Amino acid sequence: MAPESILLAEDDRELRALLLEVLEGAGYGVTAAASGTEALGALARFAPDLVITDLMMPGASGKEVLQEARRSQPGVNVIVITAFGSIESAIELVKEGAFDYLTKPFSNDELLLAAQRALEERRLRHDAGKGAGPSRPLPGFLGTSGPTRALLEMAGKVARSSLPVLITGETGTGKELVARGIHGISSRGPFLAVNCAALPDHLLESELFGHEKGAFTGADRAKPGLFEAAHGGTLFLDEVAELPLPLQPKLLRALEEGEIRRVGSTRPTRVDVRLLAATNRDLDEEIAAGRFRQDLFWRLNGLALHIPPLRERPADVPLLVDHFLERFATSTGRRTPLRFAPEAISLLVSYPWPGNVRELRSAVERAATLHEGDVLPADALPERVQHGGLLRTTVAEAAVRQLSIAEVERAYILEILRVTGGNKSRAAEILGLDRKTLYRKLQEYATEADTA
Repeated sequence: MAPESILLAEDDRELRALLLEVLEGAGYGVTAAASGTEALGALARFAPDLVITDLMMPGASGKEVLQEARRSQPGVNVIVITAFGSIESAIELVKEGAFDYLTKPFSNDELLLAAQRALEERRLRHDAGKGAGPSRPLPGFLGTSGPTRALLEMAGKVARSSLPVLITGETGTGKELVARGIHGISSRGPFLAVNCAALPDHLLESELFGHEKGAFTGADRAKPGLFEAAHGGTLFLDEVAELPLPLQPKLLRALEEGEIRRVGSTRPTRVDVRLLAATNRDLDEEIAAGRFRQDLFWRLNGLALHIPPLRERPADVPLLVDHFLERFATSTGRRTPLRFAPEAISLLVSYPWPGNVRELRSAVERAATLHEGDVLPADALPERVQHGGLLRTTVAEAAVRQLSIAEVERAYILEILRVTGGNKSRAAEILGLDRKTLYRKLQEYATEADTA
């Protein structure tokens, strides 16, 4: 099976070479164009599975590349690359049909994740068009277990509403995937997403609500925010518990009255936006600690979806494993299918997956990469999965001792730090946490130790 093809249009030679190396290293077949004009010529010669284009290029712009791709090949998704100062232009292209945008500078992981999402969405759309398999309320969210069926049924119901939805679940359970699925069912306009933990507090307000020229140092022109850009569509706020407290009343106003004010403006702007929010934190605890407004919580929590962790739906694991193996085989151009030996499947099903689906995908891809052959044995799995029985014993002991979730989490985080020799980046990766969340937890543990 041939690898999925990507048309990459980037006029910066060094960046083009880097992106080419990253994408080809991930197993994609890439055709690189040094200008928008070259990209238009490539679109006339072949049909790529995905187009990634810079916004500003000589000859023809990223907008022209998008328009030609949509005209000549309606099924292809387009990702736009833009500089920070041109985010509003990229957002306009999303409204015109671009799948997503990346803001320079971006990491290799961000690039690969955006490409993966775009290609996955195209595959699901293609399969649905052929009538392949049963339809699912949430495209891309796999599972047949009881908890998953209940989630999918509820998601199908809330998608038909225009009310806000609060999606809760541990890190790695697929909260953004659920949000995108709800948006897809709703048939609204653009889908825009922002991670509230990824932006400094002083930039987040401008990113959400926009600003007027001269509103603050460096604001040399007016800029619309994500609420305005998502007008008629859906705005997804990931890690909403990280929203600064002074900003929460403004979000509440946008939800209650359907209007926002740009930073530096006294005039309200009407917006029609369906808000989806997600968090892996306990908002009741955040409210009790004074970090989250109760009135905002009640407004967000009108429709609530909880994604159960993978350990509570082990029946979904074999289906997910097959999906990840099939995707790996496709991306690497394998001609023969991959499968795990029965004893490996047994370990995969019984392991508690603290990092949830994200950790499962990583373990499957690691095994498929490192082991030669079509049948993957148990020893191809990471040691933590092979020794899952020990972890289950530890969990059982914690239950006997009646430890709280917070106590178990604290012990596990500190043990992972010990195993990684204090490497916080590696520990965050294993735990499935972003570094900001890990640092916050470690600070809390240090404070507890000082006051004990």
